Amino acid sequence: MAGRKKVKLAYIINDACRKASYNKRKKGFVKKMKEISILCDVPVCGILYSQYESRPIVWPNPLEVQRLITQFRNMPEDERNKKMVNHEMFLKQRIEKEQEKLNKLKKENREKQIRMLMNQCLAGRPLTGLNLDGLNDMDCMIKGSLTEIVTQIKSRKEKELAEMNQPQVAPPQVLAATTDQNMHAAMETQVFDQSNIYTKQTVPWFLGDVPNQQFGFVDDQIPPL
Repeated sequence: MAGRKKVKLAYIINDACRKASYNKRKKGFVKKMKEISILCDVPVCGILYSQYESRPIVWPNPLEVQRLITQFRNMPEDERNKKMVNHEMFLKQRIEKEQEKLNKLKKENREKQIRMLMNQCLAGRPLTGLNLDGLNDMDCMIKGSLTEIVTQIKSRKEKELAEMNQPQVAPPQVLAATTDQNMHAAMETQVFDQSNIYTKQTVPWFLGDVPNQQFGFVDDQIPPL
């Protein structure tokens, strides 16, 4: 699908083409006023004079147009003219904006040129064709680069110094037992295990004179060798 052809904004010399364009754009103009009034909730009115109409086109109606015009005229002059521009002021603003863009491009190109000359100096080539203004520009750029480098070095040193001065949290220390303590604990474990074995296995055979209600004395239950 082909895009819409860009229309050149210029006076249409042919009467028929001009009238056809007027009728088509008149409807679009009214439609746009209605849309901006609904979408943005702002009061809008329009008056359109033309040689093709016996009466001017007024939107939305004459009473609303009169009310908005009266309200506009009753506003303070500073507020009323704050964003109002005529054709001359509009062109002046556009020229100022374009001049700012041009100055920005000139500055960028000048910086690139100075950087190329600096690279030539580092390569050992002589600076030919550079006037006093160019040398001053190069001097300013070199000083600015040195200042930026010194600032970065200082910032990194301060950061490293701050990291070194931060208190380090030591890991929890585990107290190692001495050799005597380890041996003592091992002996206690062994004695405890042996006592358990002794209690479970040998107690019924060596109770001596302890009476037993069912079998009398335990000694009577010892089997002969």
